[in-house]
Amino acid sequence: IILAIMLSAAVTAVAQESFSKYEIKSGKLKAVTEVMGQKVESTGVFDHYGAWEATKTKTSIPGVGDMEVATITKDGKSYMVNYTARQVQEMPVQESINYLAISKEAIMKYNLKEAGTEMIGDKECVKYTAEVSQMGQTATVTSWVWKGYAIKSVTSVAGMSMTAEVVEFIENAEIDPKEFEVPSF
Repeated sequence: IILAIMLSAAVTAVAQESFSKYEIKSGKLKAVTEVMGQKVESTGVFDHYGAWEATKTKTSIPGVGDMEVATITKDGKSYMVNYTARQVQEMPVQESINYLAISKEAIMKYNLKEAGTEMIGDKECVKYTAEVSQMGQTATVTSWVWKGYAIKSVTSVAGMSMTAEVVEFIENAEIDPKEFEVPSF
């Protein structure tokens, strides 16, 4: 029985390692996204090396009012939570590049290229460029990645640009599991 428990723990550790998105077990962050001169702040947390993630955004939209939304991803599922409208929508988990284990398929699909290193704040990041096509549009995405996490990204499509940058990052933070609870309104 002890051997079975040890073997189970080893398999679980290897499985977690192979599905790790980040080199960091957990983190808390604050990010600022700028689109067409508008700045929006969001907060985020992750745990289990990125297997669980939650991002909350509070914004004020002219003519609509204040709005609070979140995206929660855990256990292979993703949820869009609109706290203002008190609605939850389950969605497919959004496909993303795992920078810790870049596959040949990702390189081909996104024309992914490494473009050197660059400092973002106090973090030495690997810079990548990629092309993402959806609904007949192709966006160019430049990402600065630290320990598997995109600290900054610039997305350009159809003459418009969006910049998202982490402005605060607490590595290996204690994360309350309640951060990943999906509300039932």
